Amino acid sequence: MAGAWQTMRLAAAVVAVRLTVGFILGALAGWRRDSWLDRAIMGLAETLFAYPPLLLAMVLILAMGIRRGFMPFLVALGLIGWGEIMQYVRGEVLAMRPKTFIESAIAIGRGTSGIITKHVLPNLVPTLLSLAALEMGAVLMILGELGFVGVFIGGGAYAELIIDAPPYHYSDVPEWAALLSNVRLYAQSYPWTAFYPATAFFLAILAFNLFGEGMRRLVTEEGVRLHRVFNRYSLAAVVVFVAGATWLRGSTGSISIYRERAEAFSGANALRTVEALTTPAVEGRALGTLGPQVAAQWIADQFENLGLQPAGQRGTYFLTRQREFESLDAVPCLVVDDGGGPPVYGRDYNAFAAPFRSLGAVLGPVRVMAFGDPTRTRFYGYYPAMQDLSFEDEILMVLSPDDIVYLHEIPHAGALVVAEDPRDLQRNFTLSPRSARARIYGTGREIGRETPVLMISEGLANRILERTGETVQSLRSQASRLVQDEIMQVETGVDVGMQVEGTIYEKEPMQHVIGHWPGEAATGATKMDERLIVVMAKYDAPPLPPDGEVPQGANDNASGVAVLLEAIRVMQESGYQPKRTFLFVAYSGEGMESGLPVPRPEVSRLLQAKAGFARNLVPEAVVELRGLGAGEGAGIELLSGGSLRLADLFEDVTRRLGLPISMRSDDIDLSAVYRQGSSRESAEEAPRILVSWEGWEQDSLTNADVVEKISEEKLERAGKAVALALMIMGREIDY
Repeated sequence: MAGAWQTMRLAAAVVAVRLTVGFILGALAGWRRDSWLDRAIMGLAETLFAYPPLLLAMVLILAMGIRRGFMPFLVALGLIGWGEIMQYVRGEVLAMRPKTFIESAIAIGRGTSGIITKHVLPNLVPTLLSLAALEMGAVLMILGELGFVGVFIGGGAYAELIIDAPPYHYSDVPEWAALLSNVRLYAQSYPWTAFYPATAFFLAILAFNLFGEGMRRLVTEEGVRLHRVFNRYSLAAVVVFVAGATWLRGSTGSISIYRERAEAFSGANALRTVEALTTPAVEGRALGTLGPQVAAQWIADQFENLGLQPAGQRGTYFLTRQREFESLDAVPCLVVDDGGGPPVYGRDYNAFAAPFRSLGAVLGPVRVMAFGDPTRTRFYGYYPAMQDLSFEDEILMVLSPDDIVYLHEIPHAGALVVAEDPRDLQRNFTLSPRSARARIYGTGREIGRETPVLMISEGLANRILERTGETVQSLRSQASRLVQDEIMQVETGVDVGMQVEGTIYEKEPMQHVIGHWPGEAATGATKMDERLIVVMAKYDAPPLPPDGEVPQGANDNASGVAVLLEAIRVMQESGYQPKRTFLFVAYSGEGMESGLPVPRPEVSRLLQAKAGFARNLVPEAVVELRGLGAGEGAGIELLSGGSLRLADLFEDVTRRLGLPISMRSDDIDLSAVYRQGSSRESAEEAPRILVSWEGWEQDSLTNADVVEKISEEKLERAGKAVALALMIMGREIDY
């Protein structure tokens, strides 16, 4: 029934949009017959009829953002289906226009809107109700078709169930279309997976079609006057009932109690935590200093004071990991031999976080490279279009940070990357320690060598390009038109010297801080205490920059840790006792492990820190907090990663608290469902959501991220929303 509610709610809303748009446009077109308005409306409808509905719906939904949940489906399906209703209404209005009661209304001076609403609409209501039932069947049909091709509410996420097979596409919210998303791939091995959702769609579509036909016969043969039932008074009664039920639902029950408790969240307390994590003693919590250890111990002490149980190794709050990274020994040097002034570090250029280590010194001519989606071999993972290219004495400049991966297979002396965001020139990044040298399996060919890589501003790039008559924008425009495997090269005629000095650190110990709040012991089928809610916030920062400045990292991410700690205090002091188990984690997210980045820890590894956790606890949701104390926006920003359930929860919570909310754009690659041999696809261990303040990234990783910019009000407003959401997640069976 939970899946039926989601699907039927969407279908009913789409039908309401189609009826409203179709009636209004049809009435206008019929009343203004042969006018420019009539021709425009009919032309628009005929244009939409020219496109296959399924294809047009997919394009509209993906263009608006499938991660936005309900709204893209409502708009897309509403837009593609109003034409038939418009044509019917137009025909009825044309037939009704010459009738006596219409002529009488015109004669007494009644306006067009009054005639349509008072005389035309009541005569069409019985038939429109019949059409509404038939449209429900049509909408359910296209929802099933969209689900079959992997397009459903929220977009879902991927999990790897079978090695070397396409990933399993799933949604964490019950919805009929989502249940059909894997039928194409798994119907042969698991045919019953298609039976239940397909049967539900079949019976619902059949029922609505029969109901619609029955309504039509009832109206035409029995002459039922439905306007006696459906009038302004019945409509007002429905509106009053819905409003009263909504108010009653929001003002009573357990949710209102949680909200009252969440109001105890103190922005002042959270701000004091931010100040404690930005003192000189923690050295910016920078990788390669003692600061992260000092911060981790302080957070562990707070966990203990708040009554959390240790969930780390050997009865402590700590889980130690070994990290590798590169730290700059001096400010990188960049010289452009064109007679101009010297570039300025932090304004014109910066270190670049390439996939491999950036070290060395070089002087050579600059050549621009752009690539048209190079083909990569499936088994050996190299680009055949690159294997005959060699520029060992040249510095290659790419127009996008995404293109740097292609240079790995092209011999070159150094690389320049044009920044797409000017603020990246001020950020302090953790650099990769990985060696660029590698041997392509099965070919015996060696690729890669240590070269210096720097990021430069678009202005500096245009300066280097001046002799060519091109600009970064003109070259990007040309690059966008390159076909697959086509490569564009431009010799600039300018020599550049560059030097990057750094030290590679290996096996640097870093610590996750983990606290555990067990749920109430439960019996029976639910056993909610075995379900795990993970709440995490990153606490460390990249290595200290070479210019001697110590970034505070106040908003990114001392603010996230502060909200986490204050939310725990609010729940503990209010007497709240969760039914689900909570795992609170302040994690280290800088550096690399075994040559791979570690932006956030895997839940499965966190559970291995304490005996019995991995076996007895099942991760249900992961909530990550980041950048909650400052930002350009007016409210919270969510990145749900396909978790419609968590997105809906936080949207409902912020609405109750009167806090604006926005969904961050999160692209989904539907082609992953159709690719073979996709065992490299990462699987989500549990639905995730990132909660931030809108615009939090503006000063992230820069010296401008200071405690003076932290807003106590933003901490408090965001913290109340987080605390309320966690209380609901901890106790409610269905959230």
